[in-house]
Amino acid sequence: MGQKVQIDSGIDDHPVLLDNCYHTVIGDGERGRPMPSRIALSRLSFRWQVTLLGTMVAILSLAVLLAIVATLRYTKSAVLNGEKERLTETARSLSQEYEDRAASARRNNQPALLESPNSSSSQELLALISHLVLQNAEGTGGGFYSLQQNTLGGSFYPAGAATPGSAENSNIPHGEHEAVLEVARRAALSRQSSERVMTIPTGLFLISAVPIHDGYSVVGSAWSVRHISDLPGSNRFRAYLITVGLALAALASVLLTLLVIRSLQGGVRKVENGLKTLENNLSSRIDTTNEPAEIQHIVEAINRLGVTLRGKIDREKQIEAQLRHAERLASLGRLVAGVAHEVRNPLATIRLRVQMCRRDAPNANVKESCHIALEEIERLNGIVNRLLSFARPIQLQLQQVDLKALVRERIRSFEEPASQRQIQLMTNLPARDFLGVVDKDRISQVFDNVIQNALEAMADHGGTLSVTLQYQTKKAEKHPHVSFEFQDTGKGMDSAVVSHVFDPFFTTKPSGTGLGLSISYELVRAHGGDIRIESETGRGTNVMITIPDFVT
Repeated sequence: MGQKVQIDSGIDDHPVLLDNCYHTVIGDGERGRPMPSRIALSRLSFRWQVTLLGTMVAILSLAVLLAIVATLRYTKSAVLNGEKERLTETARSLSQEYEDRAASARRNNQPALLESPNSSSSQELLALISHLVLQNAEGTGGGFYSLQQNTLGGSFYPAGAATPGSAENSNIPHGEHEAVLEVARRAALSRQSSERVMTIPTGLFLISAVPIHDGYSVVGSAWSVRHISDLPGSNRFRAYLITVGLALAALASVLLTLLVIRSLQGGVRKVENGLKTLENNLSSRIDTTNEPAEIQHIVEAINRLGVTLRGKIDREKQIEAQLRHAERLASLGRLVAGVAHEVRNPLATIRLRVQMCRRDAPNANVKESCHIALEEIERLNGIVNRLLSFARPIQLQLQQVDLKALVRERIRSFEEPASQRQIQLMTNLPARDFLGVVDKDRISQVFDNVIQNALEAMADHGGTLSVTLQYQTKKAEKHPHVSFEFQDTGKGMDSAVVSHVFDPFFTTKPSGTGLGLSISYELVRAHGGDIRIESETGRGTNVMITIPDFVT
């Protein structure tokens, strides 16, 4: 009482401009529009960011698939082009070798070989030239074509293992022979290199031919061939298998991403719904069943936050109620002190006059009336004393007291009125000692008020009043507390009455002053303790008093 409570609103009275603070606006200098401090992506909600991530993964998977397919095609084309280039170089080597020998033959006045390719001597020489050129080109065959005779000469195939002196291999398929003839003739007629890739049952058949010049004229062409059983990417079944595997892997990645997105979105929605529920009811809890570990940690933190906020709000309401109560008591105290002083002096004069009247009155009826008047005056004087006690600042006379003995003493003082009202008094006092540093008279006054109220609540039908004494340890408290619990089986009170029982001058009794519990509340608070009342109509009242145990 009497203390002013200063509440910090958290708002400075005067703004403070910090030194060395530079405010720079970047962007349109004329309009003064600042650049956004964060990129646009960070402004998106978490759900949209995850969705964007999933879309990017899907696009990336498709791009990888297309890149792999393109790589397979490029690999096949690159290998095939390399084989074609090697065949063309081999054909050029054959052409150069023939042109060198033809130039030598002209100097010796000898006929050119391609002028009569069907003669045995020409065929042997052409086969020899082919063998000499192709002996280091493993797996490659080749020969010459005579434009004049439209025939192939000196044919050499690695499959047939032709020897220099042999004619065309007898095991050359007709289709391949015709293809070589057609390519060689096209090269001779066009005077440009010519090539062809032919698909055969065993793989690919590559043909390349270059023209042979004799002076300014083209007399034929040199050709080379090669069988290829397989190329990287040429096996379509394997390519399809790889493609299908990659497609399934990409699909699995997309599905996994979608599942992750769905799981995260479900967790986010649960957190959002839980926060909306907490706005209306801080006691509600969010279920974390079957959720990812991260979502569970977030939800558990939110649940703890709700419990903490609920406790803080309840504590703030309690402190606010205490502040209002203290303000009312302070105002009433000043008013009561003035009224009590004004009433006390006239009341003393009235008592003195009544006493003199009773002493001097000869009539017995007058004396009886004076006696009754004096009793009422004493009752009024007691009320005035309680009002003054209520108004004065509380000064405690602390001493070490056996609290268990004090409870027994106060219970014994009410045994006779309790017996008259058929009320049974029961105590639950442990064997150990309960010592406390309190003001014995003030605590006795508190106990008397509580016991008297309990007896009056059970006056009509009797009942039981039980008193329990025990130690109670509170969190964040340096010392333990001693708890006194007074529980009766009286008529009880509803919640509206319970909320005002500590208000000064509030009473439900016809002849009550409404100061007993108010004074008791202030006395307990002066000891650093607390007093609470729980009651329900028809089920009795429970008064719990706790005071610090400074001895323990």
